[in-house]
Amino acid sequence: MKKTFAAIIILLFLQSCGYAPLHSKNQKMDFYIQSIDFDDGDRELSNFIKINLNNYFNKNTGKSFIINTTINYQKTILSKSTEGISEEYNLTSAISFQVNFENINKIINITETSQMNNFSDEFKEREIERTIKKNMARSIVSKLLLQLTRFDAS
Repeated sequence: MKKTFAAIIILLFLQSCGYAPLHSKNQKMDFYIQSIDFDDGDRELSNFIKINLNNYFNKNTGKSFIINTTINYQKTILSKSTEGISEEYNLTSAISFQVNFENINKIINITETSQMNNFSDEFKEREIERTIKKNMARSIVSKLLLQLTRFDAS
């Protein structure tokens, strides 16, 4: 009984279902970003986007993209206390990527939103907003890469 139970457990561990993450390192990306330019916008968010795209610059294999980017980042007040102090913010980043591939232009628009509470400590509030921007940049880059893998010149 113990031997059959052990054999079943071993078989379960040895079999795999073939799961692989969407952006795993095994996935071959047949493109690279020749250049990316940022127009006026939130500099911190643009730096986070550049950092997340570093692996896709100047590989010189596959399709070559030239990207111009416009960032519109807004921090708006969602609610105020009875004293008029802001309690909650809505952080919105609307990014427009103008992608050029073999003289074909395509515009990719990506919008990310998040909510943040107000903190009495301004330093803590800035750090949390910075973390939210990092997460937004990571999400924006993954959506952009998905669009670039689907990009077709026809």
